[in-house]
Amino acid sequence: MPCTAGAPQYRDHRPQQPAAVVQRLQQAGAIIFGKTNVPYKAVDIQTDNPVHGLSRNPWAPELTTGGSSGGAAAALACGFTPLEVGSDIGGSIRIPAHFCGVYGHKSTHGIVSMRGHVPVDPGHIGEPELAVAGPMARSADDLALVLDLIAAPPATMQPGWRLELPAPKRERLADFRVLVWTDDPDCPIDSRLASAYRDLAAQLTRAGVTVSHGAPAGLGLKDLYPSYTLQMGAVMKAWLSRAERMERGMVLPLAGWTPAVMRTLGKVVSLPHSIDKFVEGMTMSHGQWLALIEDSLVLRERFITAFAQYDVILAPPTMTTAFPHDASMFATRKLKIDGRTRHYSDLFMWIAPATLLGLPATSAPVARTAEGLPVNVQIIGAPYDDHTTIRFAQLLAQMQGEPASRLANPDHLRA
Repeated sequence: MPCTAGAPQYRDHRPQQPAAVVQRLQQAGAIIFGKTNVPYKAVDIQTDNPVHGLSRNPWAPELTTGGSSGGAAAALACGFTPLEVGSDIGGSIRIPAHFCGVYGHKSTHGIVSMRGHVPVDPGHIGEPELAVAGPMARSADDLALVLDLIAAPPATMQPGWRLELPAPKRERLADFRVLVWTDDPDCPIDSRLASAYRDLAAQLTRAGVTVSHGAPAGLGLKDLYPSYTLQMGAVMKAWLSRAERMERGMVLPLAGWTPAVMRTLGKVVSLPHSIDKFVEGMTMSHGQWLALIEDSLVLRERFITAFAQYDVILAPPTMTTAFPHDASMFATRKLKIDGRTRHYSDLFMWIAPATLLGLPATSAPVARTAEGLPVNVQIIGAPYDDHTTIRFAQLLAQMQGEPASRLANPDHLRA
């Protein structure tokens, strides 16, 4: 079937063979019956493109589904399909799941092959930095089912490598040790989300869960987001041409400005958080890239020390609930949250830690606002503890009286 990635230049692109993830699903007996919508080349937090148009939020059509896997999240929320597979580098699984009230899992980096994914260009065989693929579903049980089907070493590591994800750390909700990290001065969240997370923490405490509050290992978003932004700048330069970046509004208002100039200007006017790092990432040398990767590994070693004390970390998927569609240039978009105007790029801040550090993170529904909009929580785990974050999502659903698997007969999908 066509694989356009929302890009007119790929309108007639028909791959000669399925992507690695699709092959594994087909081998397990899954029936692939269609594709869902994404932004142009999967590079937006909204889902709209010149090939297939706009995807609307099932809970409020005037609002966005999120992106990049916005079509997938909307299809699940509407009951069009029981299972989806999305990709995630900027929250493209976690944020649409949050906006549409479904489940999504950002896998540990490297355990699900991205071969066949666009971007990068069709035919690319390397596994990308930061980006992952992962399951999306209408229940946490179905996340676990699909993850077990699609997780495997990529083709370049076979047959010499074998993947064995550990079992969940805990089986009972009351046995979990949980760190709630929802407050950060660099990215305050919508008061409606804050209220929902306070209620969630209280429910967990009543259920016997050990609940603590604060930043993991003393690391805040100010320590993690700049490194993420640097890497994203480098990745976007590799994935998109300069013309595409300018057309999407990523660099047009800042064309010709150096990171140093923007840092100085940022002291006078309001600029997106770490925008100087994004531009620096697009202009760095290979040696600078290697140093950046080393720095992020040091951050990772420090961050994961928190998992000696906690089994999972709960954080917002992003700073707000679903918001109205905005067709303006990405770099000029603003959002108003609790009466305060915020930069659109702040939407990336809460997904950055798990992406930067390659950690598993499950987006799970936990509440609705007074307006009826979904609220998800992001469940972050230690490296390769994918089954632990999904298990916690399953137990959350049980605590809240949600049904288990939405599949009538999941056994037909088990290899």
